[in-house]
Amino acid sequence: MTMSTRPADDGGLEITIRLTAAEAEAMQNVPQLMAEAFDSHLWALGMLRTRINSRDPGSPAPVQGDWATALRDVDRLRSRLDAIRTAAIRAFMASDGNAERLAGVLRTDPAEARALWAEMRERPAGDWERWASGGS
Repeated sequence: MTMSTRPADDGGLEITIRLTAAEAEAMQNVPQLMAEAFDSHLWALGMLRTRINSRDPGSPAPVQGDWATALRDVDRLRSRLDAIRTAAIRAFMASDGNAERLAGVLRTDPAEARALWAEMRERPAGDWERWASGGS
């Protein structure tokens, strides 16, 4: 997987994410859904910083419906990102990780990393975590 950016003809920025064939096959339609949600994150961030809704003709100020759409889309990605994070922590620890290394990766103190790992060992993977790992 690679990501690149380049200036757009209109002064904006183009972002390209390229998946390998194996990644595309393993993820099926997930990249499209994640890209749409990521697009919504950038749209919401753009509205927050510019006070302009760039998706509507004339670039008006955002209205409540715009914020509702942005919130709905941002929340849709959040559960997936949390699941990917949790699955990645489990994979990290299963690959000979320890709490001290986990603390460094997560930029937290070792006691917090140990508590997180202990909590995760106590509960089985949830639906979204199984989704992230390719299960059902």
